[in-house]
Amino acid sequence: MSGSLALNRLLQALLTLLCVSFLVYMLIGLMPGDPVDLMAAGNPRFSPEDAARLRALYGLDQPLPLRYGRWLGNALQGDLGYSRLYNLPVLSVLWPRFWNTGLLLGVSLLLTIMFALPLGVQSARGAGGWADRAINLFCLAGISLPHFWLGILLMSLFAVTLGWLPAGASLEGDFSEDMRALVLPVATMTVGGLAVYVRHLRAAMVDALRADHIRTARAKGCSPRRTVWNHAFKNALPPVLTILMLDLGTLFSGALTVETVFGFPGMGKLMFDAVMGNDYNLALCGFMILTFFVLLANFLADFLYAALDPRVSYAGKR
Repeated sequence: MSGSLALNRLLQALLTLLCVSFLVYMLIGLMPGDPVDLMAAGNPRFSPEDAARLRALYGLDQPLPLRYGRWLGNALQGDLGYSRLYNLPVLSVLWPRFWNTGLLLGVSLLLTIMFALPLGVQSARGAGGWADRAINLFCLAGISLPHFWLGILLMSLFAVTLGWLPAGASLEGDFSEDMRALVLPVATMTVGGLAVYVRHLRAAMVDALRADHIRTARAKGCSPRRTVWNHAFKNALPPVLTILMLDLGTLFSGALTVETVFGFPGMGKLMFDAVMGNDYNLALCGFMILTFFVLLANFLADFLYAALDPRVSYAGKR
């Protein structure tokens, strides 16, 4: 990927982050109530004069575009403000939750790839056979089950009925307990993703195995294993990898559901609590981090696609 194209993508990413920050700030600001109203609801001694004084102090009595401009100016200077819900700097609240979500998604994604590759290839090699039908049945079940319903089923079986695993997924710092707490959320995330990517890889492999160069390789006496993995798999992998990278936003939405079901201390649940609690700074910075992560994944998808397929070139594109 050329330097000019990389610079162009960087400028597009900055513009996207700016637009997302403006839209999120406007949408949160249009929600009924504000932090001062929530403070007044929890304190019977809170007078209307106190509310007006606090609104003037924090600028909540000003128009939304003006408040956004002030926030943006502070953010460009490195001041992201404080979280109203936690009474801590925003980054001090976000980073631990971000790494927890990264751990959940990373382990789930690794297991998904480890199982999806052999299952997708095996399903395509034996298309129409009993193994293919069994894998397709599993994929249909995995796609049809929502994350929250699958999580509840796994929790009911392994935590409530059998008592093998904890129902909650709070990370307390003990390695063995943390690993046990991660089993059910990771399994919930993995099953849904596995079903999707097995289907994508199977479809790509079926097309690749029908290509002319595969028939030529077989006619020259190339072994079935080498034909599948060295020739067909290489051609089937780029589109699947692109879909995987572009689906990271969907993975985050699935993480929100899973984190809520299991009480996992991650970004998804944090963002939900921030929006419901009108915590402007926390919600806005959290959405900015998630947007940046999705943009980075899109950039990596373009880079990896070009690396895996030498026929793809971005030279001269703007």
